[in-house]
Amino acid sequence: MTATHRRRRGTGHELREVVVRVATDLLAQLGDTDALTMRAVAAAAGVTAPSVYRHFPDKEALLRVVVAERFAEFTEQLESAAVAAAGDPVARLEAIARAYVRSGLEQPGHYRVLFSAMNAGPAGLGLEPGAAHPGAASYKVLVDAVSACLSPAGRGAAFVLATELWASLHGAIDLRITKPDMPWPEPDALIETALTAVRAASPPGPLPAESP
Repeated sequence: MTATHRRRRGTGHELREVVVRVATDLLAQLGDTDALTMRAVAAAAGVTAPSVYRHFPDKEALLRVVVAERFAEFTEQLESAAVAAAGDPVARLEAIARAYVRSGLEQPGHYRVLFSAMNAGPAGLGLEPGAAHPGAASYKVLVDAVSACLSPAGRGAAFVLATELWASLHGAIDLRITKPDMPWPEPDALIETALTAVRAASPPGPLPAESP
């Protein structure tokens, strides 16, 4: 590929978007941030490595943007589902769970970047000590939704119940992605089962609002 062809790939903001997109795709394929190289990203984007470094000083900077942008999209999907199902807290949680599974199954590559890529934690992303991981906001959506389903006295269990729900939803997605030939139950059936513990812990009747 000639330098002329590389320049036709775009410059500035356009090239930045291309680099983020191909880095996302490569990370989904590799499954490990340690295996991703700036040279490979440049080759996939059809540009030289220095062109990538003009937008991202190092791999950690690129990874932070990739993970942050994908998590921002994912969190928005969960929040939009919650708003659309405004009213009953259990109905909101169910809508969030369905949005979670739908997002993972419709965009398996993005999902694997967020939840299956190795070394994509705070250290792998080069986050400052104490800085929030880009995935913290989406997890808070889930914990808050579970908490809203519980009585004030039972909200101390929200973290455990939300983590259990997350593990179940993740398994329903990741196993389908990695074992597509298995005769899997319908996603809705697995979601209903995953919500069983929260439903059992949710008291009947209207729940008081959580304190701000």
